Amino acid sequence: MKNIELQERDEKLVDTFRALGNPVRLRILQVLAQRGTCICSDVVEKLPLAQSTVSQHLKVLKDAGLIAGQIEGQSVCYCIAPGSVDAFSANVERFTGSLAHAQDCCESNGACCAPESKCCDEGSACC
Repeated sequence: MKNIELQERDEKLVDTFRALGNPVRLRILQVLAQRGTCICSDVVEKLPLAQSTVSQHLKVLKDAGLIAGQIEGQSVCYCIAPGSVDAFSANVERFTGSLAHAQDCCESNGACCAPESKCCDEGSACC
């Protein structure tokens, strides 16, 4: 597979979507949001998975910057990382905003590449 060069903010968005692309990780975030903070064993109790599997999912979420963890004795206490939700929301808004104008390029019949397309007339990247 060839590498596609992305800007750093787009790489961050890809990493976050990849982390969120698993139902277990979505559930972990929901558990953390409901409880505020949790130690790993609390999260394990809420899921029908082995502790090692939950720990791996927590690592993916942490590596994506969505959660933070602090060692407390022999346990790690996890929470939604400060600012992570706002940053993700802003990145998604920026990304979808960059796409929003393109949806107007396709006409109702889906013929966006037809020579008579309004975007083609304007020299848009739709063509």
